[in-house]
Amino acid sequence: MDEPPAAFRVASDKDALMSTPKGDSQHTMVTANSYADNPRTDWNGALIEETSAFRSDVELFYNLHTLIWDPKLGQTLDCRNDAVTSDVDWISSQVPEIDMTNHLRFADGSEAEISQQAIASVDRPGLLIRNQASFADSRERTIFTVSKLGITAHDHEHHHAEQTANVRHEDDCDVIVARDDDDYRYVAFAQRRGENRRFDGYRIGLAGQSTGPNRSAWTEIYEENNGWLDTNERATGDLDIGFGLYCAPDEADSDTVEWLTAVGFGKSEQAAVDHALETLDTGYEADRTAFVEAWKDWHESVGIESTGTETVDNLYERSLTSIKAAQDGCCATIAGAFKPHDMTYKFIWPRDQVIIAQALIAAGATKEAALAVDWLDRVQITEETYDDRGIDRRGTWWQNYYTTGESHWRALQLDQVGGPIYAHWLLWTETGANRYLTDHYEMSKRAAEFLLGWDNGWGFPKPHQDPWEEVWGHTTEGSAAAIAGLRCMAEMADAKGESTFADRCRERADTWASNMSTYCFKSDTQFGNHYVTADKPEGGYRPAPDERPDAAIFMAYWPWNVLDANDPELIETAELADDPRWCADETACVGRYPGDRYTPSGTPEDGGWPLCEAYADMVRWQSGLDDEAVVDHLDESSDWTTSAGLLPERVDGDGTVSWNSNLQWSQAMYILLTESHDRGEPFGLAPAE
Repeated sequence: MDEPPAAFRVASDKDALMSTPKGDSQHTMVTANSYADNPRTDWNGALIEETSAFRSDVELFYNLHTLIWDPKLGQTLDCRNDAVTSDVDWISSQVPEIDMTNHLRFADGSEAEISQQAIASVDRPGLLIRNQASFADSRERTIFTVSKLGITAHDHEHHHAEQTANVRHEDDCDVIVARDDDDYRYVAFAQRRGENRRFDGYRIGLAGQSTGPNRSAWTEIYEENNGWLDTNERATGDLDIGFGLYCAPDEADSDTVEWLTAVGFGKSEQAAVDHALETLDTGYEADRTAFVEAWKDWHESVGIESTGTETVDNLYERSLTSIKAAQDGCCATIAGAFKPHDMTYKFIWPRDQVIIAQALIAAGATKEAALAVDWLDRVQITEETYDDRGIDRRGTWWQNYYTTGESHWRALQLDQVGGPIYAHWLLWTETGANRYLTDHYEMSKRAAEFLLGWDNGWGFPKPHQDPWEEVWGHTTEGSAAAIAGLRCMAEMADAKGESTFADRCRERADTWASNMSTYCFKSDTQFGNHYVTADKPEGGYRPAPDERPDAAIFMAYWPWNVLDANDPELIETAELADDPRWCADETACVGRYPGDRYTPSGTPEDGGWPLCEAYADMVRWQSGLDDEAVVDHLDESSDWTTSAGLLPERVDGDGTVSWNSNLQWSQAMYILLTESHDRGEPFGLAPAE
């Protein structure tokens, strides 16, 4: 099949993500979603979705459902599909322990509450969930766990995974363990209530199959709705699994049922089983203590002690936690843990990595920033290599990467060439450590040499793709990033005694900067006078990219420092950012550009992008257009967050989050605005001319 069955299809919105800041589960990423917070869905429940391990682009299971069967009522309710209300949060701004609650209402009006807390183990690749189901009375029930497996990698656009799963009966427990068809990744599921580690029925089924002996676990538990599982021992295909926990009517505590669910990951069947059982037997409190201590220790070494404003402190800490949680074990940070349409953001964009490194440096997370720059060095294209346009890409980076370092999209974006040079320069200048200059000097020099050769013969960069990955032309932001990269390279070349090369870089940067307005500022468009997305764009976009204002231009001031905040043409553009054709109607959040179609519906919608508003507010603050712009942004951003307090890529016109939550670029911008306000000036401006 090309897609997961509807019962398992996931929304793009994710309210929380979780991993560990050290240990084996740095490679494990867990996300949770409260559908109740998304007005575009009919569901009101919450559940864990899209858990991955070893690499953030490798999913191991799509979701983990909890269902309750009541034989007296003949009814099975699911935490996602049938919840009346739900909530997902972190236990605190510094500790991303997932705290999730679902409220269910049965046909007789009685209610139940399912509360779950989830952590990743610091000591082993494993996930542990503490569950409690509370009922209005004591009677016979069965609680089921259902998971859609997803042990696959490297094809996020289509779903055609195949797994093999089997049940193992250990001396005093049952475990379901599954592997991918490459025999490389394994995941094991176990549960415990008190001392009991057995399943009360189990099924390994083919997802989407509604009849026959191989019917799915979801079908048998939820759709057949009889509280009974026809057990089987093994299956191969696109699988789901289910297992039961029977609650007898005469149990003293059957109105409150507590149990643990453990998931172990490994590169062999035995390793996955061992990790699941070790996690289960260690217990929640012991693993939680290690988890909390690890996160508290990390936060002690980074960030501002206090901004003096509780709401700002909270969102600043949450943003730092989010970025660290999204840093894969390969030392780079994925863009976001969500899925718009049929693709994913579990890739690494060099540009996003540059801005994340800027934020990490600002917050004093030098180790993480240095690892990010090292990753950029490792994945740079260093040999003669041609792309689909026939461009020799030596010295550049591909558009984005799997976390293995393998390329995914391959377009040329100049902010992903000049940007890594800037990140290298910023790490060196802010730390004062010459080892960083030396370690990555050849990386930056290769990138600068590419830029020097990318002149169009008329004093401006040749065409390239814009930062929004839609338009090919002489883009405003990409050209500014190229200028900044060359100026950063000039300072580093001077420090290495290569003055001739430094002069070449400065002269080319100054020439390009002198022509920014000529190429990228347009007058008398339908929006007025302003900088645009790109000059001479390819394609038939409307509004045309050379006739519309674009929030990416504000990056030409910060961080690229090519235009001054008081540049009259930049101010004209900033004044347009309040235009209702460009800005959200009910909240002060500007979009990428007027008429943007990258929305949940695929058509222009009222709304805005918090990261775009951040860049606009920096210009407003530094130009004097609005002295309180950054202060207001920091105070009001909490209106744009998920239930776990994380910033999204986009908000609706009233500030509601329903599209691409916990974008790490958005978290980085909040950190950077907070750090800049604390310093009284923009952090990380590239060198001026």
